Amino acid sequence: MGGVSRPPAGRIVVVTGVTAGIGRAVARRLLAAGATVVGCARDAGRLDRVAEEVPGLVPVPCDVRDPAQRAALIERTLDRYDRIDVLVSNAGVGHVGAVVDMTADDVERLVRTNVAGAIDLSRLVLPHMLRRHDGDILVVSSSAIWLPLPPLTVYAATKCGVDGFVRGLRREVAGDGVRVHSVNPGFVATEFLARALRHRPAEGDPGVRPAPGMDPDRVARAVDRELRHGRGRTVAVPRVMGLGRLLDLPGLGHAADAGIRLASGPLARLGPLIAQRRTPGAADPG
Repeated sequence: MGGVSRPPAGRIVVVTGVTAGIGRAVARRLLAAGATVVGCARDAGRLDRVAEEVPGLVPVPCDVRDPAQRAALIERTLDRYDRIDVLVSNAGVGHVGAVVDMTADDVERLVRTNVAGAIDLSRLVLPHMLRRHDGDILVVSSSAIWLPLPPLTVYAATKCGVDGFVRGLRREVAGDGVRVHSVNPGFVATEFLARALRHRPAEGDPGVRPAPGMDPDRVARAVDRELRHGRGRTVAVPRVMGLGRLLDLPGLGHAADAGIRLASGPLARLGPLIAQRRTPGAADPG
């Protein structure tokens, strides 16, 4: 990987979506390494409870879909610490179901959270990082960008959008001291399925079973590693998920399209059923 080591100790880090899953694991790991972590989430009550459980976390309520709240998050952090060394854009939502069954509000919710929120927060921190010729912007994306599958078609599209932004911004600021990364995990054991059904789990909600997948701390380790040593790149977690890039090759891509076409109907029906079974009491997905 190379590059100069940048230990987290003493760095000011903003992490979005910090009340669960990957965001909480990232906050824990960076705090343990000596960073100051400003963590945000839209559920202020749960954020306060998580801050009590995670010593040192600085809680700031923020719904990343709201431009005014995004600006306030950055302003409050700068007012308090006079700089932001790292932005980890982790907040995201999913949708499990066929595109034809979505509402306009479903689409807006995904785009505003997963794409607009990450892009605008990056815009807000960039002037300060560029002025200091130092900083890291890291987006937690998804391996779904390499193999969009029903019933996650629109979710995958938003992640493709944000990864395109990461690649473009990386080139835009090359040589200015700001590193732009994305970490793209496969399936992770989080509240993703519950939130995809618009359920908002309470802290320790016994009715929510995590989605099947890897421990969120595995993704947090990759985030930590990139912030310490990465020059700015896109990393799959686990690395084998990055082989999905090969599907951009014409022959493999056509074969994948044919196989997925045959399975698309069953996949579109199965996904919502799995989500419902892991979130008893949530709204019926169909």
